[in-house]
Amino acid sequence: MNTIRSYLESMFAKLPNTPDVIKAKCELGQMMEDKYTELISEGKSENEAVGQVISEFGNLDELGEVLGISSILNRKSESSSVGRQVSFQEAQDYLDEKAHYALFHGLGTFFAIICSCGVILASTLENTSQKAIVAGLIFLFASIAACVAFHTYSSLQMNKWDFLKKEPCSIDYGTAGMINDLRRNAHDTSILQRTIAILLFCTCYIPLIVLTMLNDKGVSAGLGVDILLFMVGLGVLILTVSSSREDGCRTLLNLNSSPYSSNYYSQNAGEVRYESKTVRVIMSVFWPTVTCVYLIWSFLSFAWYITWVIWPLAAVADSLIKAIFGIRKEDDRS
Repeated sequence: MNTIRSYLESMFAKLPNTPDVIKAKCELGQMMEDKYTELISEGKSENEAVGQVISEFGNLDELGEVLGISSILNRKSESSSVGRQVSFQEAQDYLDEKAHYALFHGLGTFFAIICSCGVILASTLENTSQKAIVAGLIFLFASIAACVAFHTYSSLQMNKWDFLKKEPCSIDYGTAGMINDLRRNAHDTSILQRTIAILLFCTCYIPLIVLTMLNDKGVSAGLGVDILLFMVGLGVLILTVSSSREDGCRTLLNLNSSPYSSNYYSQNAGEVRYESKTVRVIMSVFWPTVTCVYLIWSFLSFAWYITWVIWPLAAVADSLIKAIFGIRKEDDRS
């Protein structure tokens, strides 16, 4: 029966996603299922039943009049092209490289966050020597070099997949089903990893407070700041890796354009877009800007007990902007 269902989906893949087409698709699916059940009850093997069902119902041109979609089938439109077909092997390769990209990108960000640890620790030593300062600077520049190397390598590795964004692409029903299963299987692991990352963010200041209370010397504060930066960097790394597979699956599932019947398991429902170019630009950097403001404000003031309020305020602002300027994707369909 899965073979028949896959064949049915491929038959309607290039047709517009209209109520008439959806109705015809459901009716034909029911007809094929009834015929398959009838053949199995007559003693036919599964392969024989599938072959006969496809031979009888596998030509939409012959069934168009019965299903009431003959005018749609005869309509010639350039927009009906689904574009390049992405195979399951290509999809699997993309997901694997997306995971590698997330790991290297996360490592680059990790080194960017901890790059100043050496200089901070060296500057807080009681008898700061020139060797300690040099060692701190070496660690700084080595971390920056590692950051640039990891980010550059990860970006270059993903360049060959730019066609997924620049060209019209699609995936078939079977590939979409397997990708959706992968997404669901990775969901629980992703939630656990994100929980660990959030715990690291919430507790990163505790070592600094404890070390400062136990010993008020400058080196304790420096060590506490280093541990704080390390925990933040580790949290960012885990957060980056945790979302890679789900993001990759979502990208592939969204390849099938929603105006067509081939939008299996699409993750674009409810997606918000903005007609104003200015608003689009602002919202594209909204959360990265909020994160930068939060980190700068927190590290300069060390008022962690109050700086957290930036997150609920930013969430309210984000919701207001979406409500005022945003248009839901399904509201925009004609």
